[in-house]
Amino acid sequence: MGSQKSPPTLLQIFIAEVFGTWALTLFGPASVITLISMLGGGPAALFGIGAAFGFIVMVMIYTLGHISGTHINPSVTVALAAIGRIPVKLVGPYIVAQIIGSIIAGLCLYGFYPVKGKDVHFGSTLPGAGVGDGAALVIEIILTMWLLFVIMGVAVDKRAPTGWAGFSIGMVVACDIWMGGPLTGASMNFARSLGPAVAAAIAGDMLPLSKVWIYLVGPVIGGIIGAALYEYIFKPSK
Repeated sequence: MGSQKSPPTLLQIFIAEVFGTWALTLFGPASVITLISMLGGGPAALFGIGAAFGFIVMVMIYTLGHISGTHINPSVTVALAAIGRIPVKLVGPYIVAQIIGSIIAGLCLYGFYPVKGKDVHFGSTLPGAGVGDGAALVIEIILTMWLLFVIMGVAVDKRAPTGWAGFSIGMVVACDIWMGGPLTGASMNFARSLGPAVAAAIAGDMLPLSKVWIYLVGPVIGGIIGAALYEYIFKPSK
């Protein structure tokens, strides 16, 4: 008889979400600091930042997807619970793990870039020039809607071709950043925004923390919309 694969334990899922969110919230914002503050920015900086976020998301999905599903984003967890794709009882452990991972990343960002990080608020997400808080909220809703729509299609729907989830999700993250980065920072993820905001607050810069509500409310709403649209439009008929 062949050995059966045992499912991951809750502790393993929790640790996977800590590490996955830590990686996303460290490498992504670090690319903002490196490309803009340390290397002077330029036209290629936005492409590099989008690519960095897309690649780290892709890598973490292939590394940890079989353990926790690699949510690494409260918006993903809440959206999947809202449409009944994961048990509601798992929402708390997932989000606590994601917040812990983001705070660890924030501490790393502050420790690694204590001077240059200040120039770009440690890679925090903030509304761009001429973008009000209300507009930023709507933009984050739309960006996250697309993220969850893609996640549903390539990772949740069992009819999807296997092996493409990491690449596809990483690419939609990059596309969201290439379009929305100059407008809102294209967070789509409260944990991604929280870590750099913590680093900035340690440095005495409270602006990112004062705007972090945008990146909590917008992505959660957008995530639920995107997941629900896919679920109820494309769900197989009985």
